[in-house]
Amino acid sequence: MLGQLQRIGKALMLPIAVMPVAGLLLRLGQPDTLNIPFMAAAGNAVFNFLPLLFAIGIAVGFARNNHGLAGLAGFISYQILSWGAVAINKDNNLSYLGAIICGLLTGWLFNKFSEMKSRSRMLEYIGGGRGLAVILISILSIVLAIVAGLIWPYVQDLFNALGKWLGETGAIGAGFYGLFNRLLIPLGLHHVINTYIWFVYGTYHGPHGVVTGDLSRFFAGDPHAGGYMAGMFPIMMFGLPGAALAMILVAKPERRSVVAGVLGSAAFTAFLTGITEPIEFAFMFLAPVLFVFHAVLTGVSMFVCYALGIRDGFTFSAGVIDYVLNRNYATHGWWIIPIGLVFGVIYFVVFYFSIKAFDIKTPGREDEDASGPVGGGFILDEYQVAGDPEQRTDSATSAKANPMSVQAKGYVEALGGADNIVEVEACTTRLRLNLKDVSKLNEAQLKALGASGVIKLNQHNAQVVVGTIADTLVDEMKQHM
Repeated sequence: MLGQLQRIGKALMLPIAVMPVAGLLLRLGQPDTLNIPFMAAAGNAVFNFLPLLFAIGIAVGFARNNHGLAGLAGFISYQILSWGAVAINKDNNLSYLGAIICGLLTGWLFNKFSEMKSRSRMLEYIGGGRGLAVILISILSIVLAIVAGLIWPYVQDLFNALGKWLGETGAIGAGFYGLFNRLLIPLGLHHVINTYIWFVYGTYHGPHGVVTGDLSRFFAGDPHAGGYMAGMFPIMMFGLPGAALAMILVAKPERRSVVAGVLGSAAFTAFLTGITEPIEFAFMFLAPVLFVFHAVLTGVSMFVCYALGIRDGFTFSAGVIDYVLNRNYATHGWWIIPIGLVFGVIYFVVFYFSIKAFDIKTPGREDEDASGPVGGGFILDEYQVAGDPEQRTDSATSAKANPMSVQAKGYVEALGGADNIVEVEACTTRLRLNLKDVSKLNEAQLKALGASGVIKLNQHNAQVVVGTIADTLVDEMKQHM
């Protein structure tokens, strides 16, 4: 089940990846920024068709090798499902939930039948296994449309009731969301609950129609939206950078400059963009108590911001870029700065004294015999091919021209070799892996290559946190394999 949830989490990130571009276009086109109406219209166009992008993106993300035909089949499936359900009951609005169902169903059927070999002339006529998959998806979508047309009003009522309950819990609900959002980070399943909160929770009847989800409603102008996002800004812009500063200062003096280079850039990335995993994985498994403390403080931040009536949002993550761009959409947004500074001090003090008191082996504090490159960097010569000196020189020259290809080779070897890798995909900052045998994974070598953390879900599924190079690294790994 964890393996399938891992695939779902990765698939959900593909349509969400278009959000930063849409958000930039929408905000830069507004009168309070560049005042270019067609840019705002272009951003709105993406937001208006997000359910469709979810159906396409999830289908592609769930299908093996991100096959483009799965995206087309996902589009067809969602169109059949949504239009068919509305024809039966005009009040049906499948929106993101219908899109997610279509995307996952399409990806699963595509993986099941697309690689089927043509054993008959009929199968050849319809385009082999892939053609059969598209036909089956279309037929099944018709059946789903009939079922959804009859039962979807009850499903809508259920989710409306859940949204109403969350609204009634107010700050407490926001606090629990923040807590579980961080606790699910190690498994990469936080995207699953994020999808409901950002795109399904709550309803707003705006100028462009009905909009659902805390994120979508915020950018549609709903003054009550943003309560489930605002509390992330103090943690990502100030809290975790404070923890990174503490880890830098407690590192051994001879290794502090190296640690500062790695964690300093990670702290700046968190502040600027809201990408926090490189910092979180620096202490997540070394000090689980500190990670639980981090999750609790995230919940506290969400509670405090919601209770104070702060409403703010983001299209990518809670970094300063989104904070500045969306400042005029926010309610009491300036309060985030002093609140964030308080959280930054709390994180620094707790991390600094906890690491010192309990001798936690955060980066730069490892024992000498266990220490290697800290959080990044690798020795190029380790991955030069054997053979005559001339061949090694040519390999070194090629490696220096494209160091990512050399790093990719190192990652393949550290994962047990190409024969051990069934599937490898990138998900923002992670490699999501399906391996023949996870025990062949060399964790020390992966960390020497620059991985921030390794999660072994079971004997076949694992994740490796590598930072924002994930997509490029996977492309190079596949070329090497």
